[in-house]
Amino acid sequence: MTRQREAGYTLAELLVVLALLGIMALVMADGMRFGGRVWEASARKAEAIETMSGGQTLLRTVLERVVPRDLDPGVPGDPDLFRASPTRMSFLALAPSAIDAGGVSRFELDVRNTAAGQELVLSWTPLAGNPARQQRIAVSRATAITFAYARRDQDGSLVWRNDWSDQSGAPDLVLVRVRGPQPWPDLLVRPRISRDPACIYDPVSFGCRHA
Repeated sequence: MTRQREAGYTLAELLVVLALLGIMALVMADGMRFGGRVWEASARKAEAIETMSGGQTLLRTVLERVVPRDLDPGVPGDPDLFRASPTRMSFLALAPSAIDAGGVSRFELDVRNTAAGQELVLSWTPLAGNPARQQRIAVSRATAITFAYARRDQDGSLVWRNDWSDQSGAPDLVLVRVRGPQPWPDLLVRPRISRDPACIYDPVSFGCRHA
């Protein structure tokens, strides 16, 4: 009897082993599918964060470089003035190297409605060199995009408004607010350049220095 047991396994034992192996394979397959879904979700979230960060960096860089101009009653409809509404901005700014435009360019920020939601489009046209108009989508698939503008009053308090149509210079602060399925922190930007387009911003004095 002992020699028969040592000769091999019974059919029942083999069936039990095969059943256990099948259960283990199912568990491992479910774990791999779950891991794959987690990986895909993490990748989508990381991509969304990277896109948001890139859009905010671009907008901040451009808005910090706004070149203010004083309102001149003798020049009606001056296209170089900072003009803005809750969903649109138009202004001059020193173009950053990230958008392959040198010198001062005319920029426009427009909120547009699409089938997938609202998008924020940044367009620019260099004033010198190649005058070709270019554009880039800074925000997409949003449910709401709005702008607001602030200037300090005589008491030093910030007064917010949703347009900049009859003012000189640029706002002291610009707020870009985006609402949508992905988190997008409010972007608050302080234009850093004075009325001198040759200004090199000095973070110590909050003023200009010249090369």
